[in-house]
Amino acid sequence: MQPDAGFFLGPHHLAPLRPGMPVLALAPMAGVGNWVFRLICARLGARVVGVEFINCRVISEKSRRTDRLLDFSDAAIYDDTGLSLLAAQIYGNDIGLIAAGAAEMEHRGAHIVDINFGCSVPQILRKGCGAAYLKDLDLLFRAVKETVDAVTVPVMVKTRIGWDADSINILEVVQRVEDAGAKAIAIHARTVVQKYKGKADWDWIARAKERASIPLFGNGDICCYEDAIAMTRHTSCDGVMIGRAAMANPWIFSGRNGATMSERLELASEQLRLMGRYKGDRVGVLETRKHLALYFKELSRDSERRRELLTTSSLSDILEFLDRWRTDEAGNGEEADLALSAADADHLAWGGTS
Repeated sequence: MQPDAGFFLGPHHLAPLRPGMPVLALAPMAGVGNWVFRLICARLGARVVGVEFINCRVISEKSRRTDRLLDFSDAAIYDDTGLSLLAAQIYGNDIGLIAAGAAEMEHRGAHIVDINFGCSVPQILRKGCGAAYLKDLDLLFRAVKETVDAVTVPVMVKTRIGWDADSINILEVVQRVEDAGAKAIAIHARTVVQKYKGKADWDWIARAKERASIPLFGNGDICCYEDAIAMTRHTSCDGVMIGRAAMANPWIFSGRNGATMSERLELASEQLRLMGRYKGDRVGVLETRKHLALYFKELSRDSERRRELLTTSSLSDILEFLDRWRTDEAGNGEEADLALSAADADHLAWGGTS
């Protein structure tokens, strides 16, 4: 199969948005990957969209927060349109609960179940979750195998290259997850100890790709679209998973490093409206601000527009403000560069939850 023809992830065929592009996926990100942002990224070209990672112990709980985390409202849209695949990510230290939680995710509409073996947040590691499994590959194998046996959808694994520079074991991890029945693996090319510091070592992705017989997504240090191209060429990975860069520039999934003012204002309005539906007007506005600050990062800190953009708490008021701004900018077709700088990327790092 030629590169532009894509690949199969279980029964699902994944092809690039356009010939010459890599297959691009939205990485699962805590506090970011709600159905609103997933849908935006899917519409712009993400072929797989990752859900906020969910603790296996809360899936059976009856709470508003759990209901929101398990709100896969976008899954039906992907079923109808073929825009994307929904990958629901689970983590935990109880293999039975991981498997049971995966089955519930499938029941709610997930097309893929993604097990997190890459989270490097200290409190997660202390509980034996996330990347802690990299210290016990027999346990990791069992977690994947029991999850594979519990669901009919493909199981995917997201992980890192190893615990530290002296214990890189990603090649063995690839073999173990394949043996356990996983249908894809995503590799963040840093160690657990690194978190998001230092440089991602793409050479390990290339080595893992040489060993892998299942699709492999590369992840780490993708700040602009050209980085995704470079990773594909350097590693021969099947797809590229994008996290922090997508927060600032969801147009990266269209092969672009930015968007015009009109496009940004239109997307901001849509995102705010959908977030109002998802979390209510007040919380929806508050949680969208992190994106708005990035979509319009050229605004100086003392500008009146930035102040109004980031302090208006009423959904109707901010939508009216954006509408006035759109009228003022009519005819402005210049595309702003929204690609992350290294400093921007460091600022957005939250300790390893993706």
